[in-house]
This record gives sequence, structure tokens and C-alpha cells, in this order.
Amino acid sequence: MSQQTLTRREKQRQTRKCLLEAASEIFSQQGLEGASVEEVAQSAGYTKGAFYANFKSKEELFLVMLDERFSAELERLDATLAGAGDKHAEAAAAATDFINFAGDGDWPKLYFQFAAHAARNEEFREELATRMKAMRGRISEVIARWQQSYGVEPGLPVETVTAMICFMADGFLVDRMIEPDLSEDLYTTMVGVFLRGLQAMAAEACPPE
Repeated sequence: MSQQTLTRREKQRQTRKCLLEAASEIFSQQGLEGASVEEVAQSAGYTKGAFYANFKSKEELFLVMLDERFSAELERLDATLAGAGDKHAEAAAAATDFINFAGDGDWPKLYFQFAAHAARNEEFREELATRMKAMRGRISEVIARWQQSYGVEPGLPVETVTAMICFMADGFLVDRMIEPDLSEDLYTTMVGVFLRGLQAMAAEACPPE
């Protein structure tokens, strides 16, 4: 592989990175409908053609952004739920990390704009739903591995547990956009109460002999 080929790939990665950063800022400020591809490209220092050389649409750009953010968070989540310490402390740390990731900067505003767009655009809704289900599936794998390391038997299927934790995060972030002073500790506490409730359900289902 030639140095020239490597350089082209490096330039493409840099172009995509700049476009993603510019889009995040502009979409957050102007909304998905109010921002144009041309504005995103100009803000990033590129042409409209450069945008379409990397993304076919604003929707595809958002899905790439979502994938990249989630991949980074999944690595942190996997490390946090190591199964090597106190399970309650690990769960609390993972919940805090997850809500920090989901609530970082303008991301909630951006995410919910695209969620609203999905409600009006069936093709994009299907794409977004597919991504979200796949992401929850990967989180479920991490949680299942963590539960097994402690010998924990959940009171519900792990996929259901994962969905509930994610839905709690969505609800919390919506309300925090309205009430910015809501503490992230509230979400961490909710997850802790939820997990203890699951333990109680499992204990009731399998009483000691």
C-alpha cells in the first residue's frame, strides 16, 4: 500500500470528522429542517460536493455519528462492568457513565430532533429503529456477561432489562432539557432501585429450599 493511498485515506477521515463536528453544531442550533447540507459543508471548510462524497444525506450523517458515539461508549461500558468488584458500585458507575455519554453537550437536543424527524419519515424511522435495536443488543451482551460473572439471575430477560434502562435514560434526558438543573445522580439512583427490584423479583421466583 503506497504512502499516497494512506494520505488519501487520512484526508478522507479528516474530512468526515470535520463534517460530523460541523453538522452536530449546526443541527443543534438550527434544527435538522433549518440547516442545509451547504451550510454544514461551508462550516467545515469544504464544498457541498465533499459532503456528498462522504454522506448521501443529513440522515446518513447522523446515523454515522450515532454509530461512532455508541462504539466509544460500549468500550467504556464493557470496561466499567468488569465483574471484578462490588456489583452495586459497578452498576452505579456504569449508569453514571451512560447518562454522561447520552447527555453530553448538545447531543440530547440533536438526538431528539432526529427522533422527531423519524416520526415523520418512515424510511428514516426504520433505519434508526434498526440501529437502536442493534445497539441495545450489544449492550445486552455486556450486561449478560456482567450478570454471569456475579452469578446474578435477573427477574426479566436481559434484553428487556436493557431496553428499560435505555428508555429511562431517554425520559430523563427529555425532562432535563426542560429542567437543566436535574442532577445525573437521579438517573443513577433510578437504575440502582430498578436493579434491586429485579433482584427481589428473582429471589421471589426462586425461594431457598
